[in-house]
Amino acid sequence: MRAFLFAALLGACAQPEQRAETAPPPPEPQTEAPRSEAPVSTATQSVEQALASMPSWENARAQGVDFRGVGQEPGWLLDIYTADRMVLLWDYGENRIETPRGEPDTRQEGVTRYEGRSGGHTLVVTIRRAPCEDAMSGQPYPARVEVAIDGRTLTGCGRSV
Repeated sequence: MRAFLFAALLGACAQPEQRAETAPPPPEPQTEAPRSEAPVSTATQSVEQALASMPSWENARAQGVDFRGVGQEPGWLLDIYTADRMVLLWDYGENRIETPRGEPDTRQEGVTRYEGRSGGHTLVVTIRRAPCEDAMSGQPYPARVEVAIDGRTLTGCGRSV
């Protein structure tokens, strides 16, 4: 059930199709999610609350998100903010961590790497500029994303927002 709920809510965050419209819709009011320095589990936060804490694709840039990564099996969602932090939801939203965002490492051509630490956990994100297709939706993305957290590696796709 949680996997279905995560997939449904993640689909709501999916990039909208381009449509010709006469005027853009008015922006939705959003409040920034509270920042935490340590992982939060579903013991204190439900899957729905975890997903609601992440801005939609349409509002992500306005809330300071620079890059978003997504992946399946298990479902995960990563936001890298322009100035200060990274937020990762994984295991279909059951786990959440927020870390300070270190300076990007761009020494390797076509690769950007970020590393953050919080509460005894290390989050390492590697973004490769190479075409990628989401395994569930088929949505094309311009980057492949690899996330390493607590000895696990999650793979998926991503793009700048």
